[in-house]
Amino acid sequence: FDEKWRPTSFYPKIKYNRLGGMHTLCLLDIKVKEPDFEAMMRGATKFLPPRYMSVSVAAEQLLEAEDTHGEGVYHGTKTLCV
Repeated sequence: FDEKWRPTSFYPKIKYNRLGGMHTLCLLDIKVKEPDFEAMMRGATKFLPPRYMSVSVAAEQLLEAEDTHGEGVYHGTKTLCV
């Protein structure tokens, strides 16, 4: 997520799976070899350092999506995440 972009397109997929008694594999976001646009504007080819989403950030985003949709797909203290 960032300040203006907070997608929740994953939420209906997880809801569908939970209603069907199925599990959902959520892959955490990674950013590797992302171009540095400021360097590119100066004519240099440079990449930003790699960034990896932590499990706690992923859990926060899942709970935020639940707050946004409010359909009871997950509960912060009752839903198991491994």
